[in-house]
Amino acid sequence: MTEKMFYDDPYVCEGEGRILDIIEKNNKYEVVLDKTPFYPEGGGQPCDLGTINGMPVEYVREKDDVIYHVMNTKPDGEIAKCKVDFLRRRDNIQQHTGEHLLSAAFFKLYKGVNCGFHMGEDYITIDIDMEEVNESMVQKVEEEVNNYIYMNVPTKTYFMSKDEAKKLPLRKAIKAEGRIRIVQLGDVDYSACCGTHVVRTGEVGIVKVLKTEKYKGMTRVYFKCGERALKHVMKEHDIISKLQKLFSTEEDKLVDRVNSQNEEIMNLRKEVSEYKKNEAKIESEKLLKSSHSKLISAHYEDRDFDFIESIYDCLKDEEAVVILTSGKDNRIIFAQNAIDSVQCGKIFKENIKGFNGRGGGSPKRAQAAFSNKEDLSRFVEFLKEKAI
Repeated sequence: MTEKMFYDDPYVCEGEGRILDIIEKNNKYEVVLDKTPFYPEGGGQPCDLGTINGMPVEYVREKDDVIYHVMNTKPDGEIAKCKVDFLRRRDNIQQHTGEHLLSAAFFKLYKGVNCGFHMGEDYITIDIDMEEVNESMVQKVEEEVNNYIYMNVPTKTYFMSKDEAKKLPLRKAIKAEGRIRIVQLGDVDYSACCGTHVVRTGEVGIVKVLKTEKYKGMTRVYFKCGERALKHVMKEHDIISKLQKLFSTEEDKLVDRVNSQNEEIMNLRKEVSEYKKNEAKIESEKLLKSSHSKLISAHYEDRDFDFIESIYDCLKDEEAVVILTSGKDNRIIFAQNAIDSVQCGKIFKENIKGFNGRGGGSPKRAQAAFSNKEDLSRFVEFLKEKAI
């Protein structure tokens, strides 16, 4: 059994332990100490990282009350000088305690029970057994959970039997057996938990809900706590400040200003779209007048694929073979109407690789892209021979 120094002091990040065993496994060394400040992965909380005798600890796990420190290098000597990454520990403590407080707020306000917990590198999630959680509910929960932080109530941890623990006002049923570790946050929350937590709730700093989404009949809540939340708010504030300067308006008027510009852009896009359609229609009429056969072919060096597609839309009902190319993106449309001897997709499938092109299509229409203009031009000449 490994003595867990972090249970006596959740902020302890340095200490010495005696090396009891070193197990070589999968080209790694699993080091067992008589006592350790390293928290092992468990209860949804990631493990601590750091060094033993100056060498990196890559992972920490626990099995049958024994903690294994996974290292790439075998430590020398009998004594292990342990040093835990304090910033990582503090972050884990803030996130885990914040999760307890947020879960307590959902339970108090809406009887929502936390049925899942994940602590990731970027954000934390909990799964609340509620199908609907709207913005108003989220706002009330945020106010409630941060009020718990402002109260700055003390954290207590203690062990008891499962029967004794059942007498406490727990917000969630206990599934574990044997001695149960209880984490009590003032009178706000009582939970069975093996993780590390702050000494007082004020050390969490802040809890900020980022978003919610439906998940397996429940609601998944994304959030950040402590320094993570602070950095997130600072980043958003920086973005808002830049947008204020860009739009020359106050923060509370940004949304209206953006909506107004979006509407203006949409109207302009409609006008441009109509202009392009008219331009394509005029161009298609020119092609029909200048064509003296059932082959209509044209290249547009400075126009994109959308433009030649608009021209094709005007020509698709004509009894002809159509070859349209765009020099701007080296793409081609090859199509036929009522010329069944020309199978567009088949021709592409059998020949396009020889011209370093990529594409395909149906018997009536195919399209492709080429890496350079030379291959596109060669393929056009090849298609003209096939179409005549």
